[in-house]
Amino acid sequence: MVEKLESKMEVVFGFFGIIFSNVFILMAVFFTPGYNPLFNTVSSLGEGPAKSLFSIAFVVAGTLGIPFFIYLERELTNIKESIRRLATGVSIFTCVCIALVGIIPDETYPAIWLAFHGFVAMVSFIGNCIYIDLYSYLFYKGLKSKIYTGPRFKKYLAYFGFSISIVLITLIITMQPIVEWILTILILLWILITSCQMIIFKFFNIPGIYYRRSKYPEALTRFEEALQILDRLDMSEDPIAKTLKKNIEFLKSELEKKT
Repeated sequence: MVEKLESKMEVVFGFFGIIFSNVFILMAVFFTPGYNPLFNTVSSLGEGPAKSLFSIAFVVAGTLGIPFFIYLERELTNIKESIRRLATGVSIFTCVCIALVGIIPDETYPAIWLAFHGFVAMVSFIGNCIYIDLYSYLFYKGLKSKIYTGPRFKKYLAYFGFSISIVLITLIITMQPIVEWILTILILLWILITSCQMIIFKFFNIPGIYYRRSKYPEALTRFEEALQILDRLDMSEDPIAKTLKKNIEFLKSELEKKT
């Protein structure tokens, strides 16, 4: 079952990357004297005594986000190919910028660092909102498409993703620290919910078949029936038959654990 675990590692990276980054950002806030999100921006944490925590949080979030979004692209099958690839390209570029946000200030050249940090931070905010809008559109279309074979994301996640852009526009207009914090939290929350919904579904290496754990008995029945058909067609050595056998073994072992 090593293959199955590896197929989920990218989702785990995304999930724990966000959890890890959230913890370190909160620690940075806690260890920065007099910090107030109403008046202090997220980036100002990078100039305080807890700047190392701030740096680690963003470097980890950006680095672990790349394999997560590559995995997400692979799962969104048979739907709007050009939009899917665009969303992935924007998300990877944004993850690189997020990691660059974590660069600790250079006191020798403060003006240059401030300009660089301001640029990658703004690109990160805009990039996050662009790919979230694109992925949310794909989530929404996937629910209505008959040929889509990826995981079925909840409709509210698509609407939630679209609403984040409203907060970005508000930030650009007001440039208020509290709005920046709200936008940061919403982006992290969207990624966290997306990764959670992907973890809920178990992919059996057969396109178009996704089951929750509560549906394991149904999956086992369908796979056994499919294997019987292949046996009657003298295709027991076909690669798809071998995949079915592996999944049947996995399902049986999981169901035995419950009993």
